[in-house]
Amino acid sequence: MDRPASSIKHLEPEISPQGSILLGTVTRPIGDADEYDFDLVCLLNATKLDYTQARLKAAVGEEIKVYAASNNMHEDPDEGRRCWTLTYSDGEKFHMDILPAIPDRQAYQALLAHKGHRLLASDPTVVDHAIAITDKEHPSYHWLSNDWLVSNPKGYAAWFKMRQVEEVIRRKRTLVDGRVYASVEDVPDHRVKTPLQRAIQLLKRHRDAMFQGQDERPISVIITTLAAHAYRGENTIKDALAAILLTMNRYIEDPGGVEWVRNPVNPEENFADRWVGDPAREKAFYEWLDAARRDFGNFLTAPVSRIPKDFQEAMTLKTMAKVSSRIFAAAMPAVAALADEAADMKDAGQDHKPWAR
Repeated sequence: MDRPASSIKHLEPEISPQGSILLGTVTRPIGDADEYDFDLVCLLNATKLDYTQARLKAAVGEEIKVYAASNNMHEDPDEGRRCWTLTYSDGEKFHMDILPAIPDRQAYQALLAHKGHRLLASDPTVVDHAIAITDKEHPSYHWLSNDWLVSNPKGYAAWFKMRQVEEVIRRKRTLVDGRVYASVEDVPDHRVKTPLQRAIQLLKRHRDAMFQGQDERPISVIITTLAAHAYRGENTIKDALAAILLTMNRYIEDPGGVEWVRNPVNPEENFADRWVGDPAREKAFYEWLDAARRDFGNFLTAPVSRIPKDFQEAMTLKTMAKVSSRIFAAAMPAVAALADEAADMKDAGQDHKPWAR
């Protein structure tokens, strides 16, 4: 993007990760047809007065096409609704989704304040990283307009980090005590993995195994958001899994009979909005939660040698081996109770919906 002949070099393009890469919750592909999905933002120092969404997206696309050609990539970049997708060779098994964007602090702050979220609107860790993004289906896509979709992946990441900040600091201090680093401030975030991050990876892995090739599978941002809400600073994976699976559904709201999983840094955005027009997605989430409670509740209390083969294959032996010493070493009464709670709630016809309690 910043090559000498780049057509957008003057806009100071900045590439940064978003999604699971930024949060440290990436899971590897589970099947031959699956790939790593790396989500990136290409932030340009431009304004809505200078560029239409269409022109901005096209400018980023041209640079991506040059990159693909210069690296002899087999497939041309694909223009999606919001992103450009760059697919690497079959042997690499990954692709990148690159989202064109511009800074949008003021509009994001005004939106939050107008909707009554004044505390969030005054929080620089939230509003300072807001961006406006391109969307081919937006009414003003081809016209100069202040009306763009907004997003805030870095603000969400800041919220996610705060949900586990004490455990992050504790683990960094362990590295300092071991003289790996001189101070806590010197320890990069990527050098520590918290029980919350590990638990989310296990839950997403379980989801992937259960819904291979199915469009209705619960999306990662819903699992991640509910898990982060349910996490209470547990410092082992087993305790984090127990707390998350027992309570994550309680953070699904039901205003006016419509289920909401609110974006914690933009409460006006519903991560579960597709459940409204597609009830199969809502059903798939609760089916997955039932299965996760049953599987982890029943199987994580047994020795590895007695774990049923289908569960081992779903989670993979390598994944199980990584966490077995931390999970299987101790009994898990809280997790074992998950299966009982799931059965009790189902018998009561509550379907795990918090407002039915």
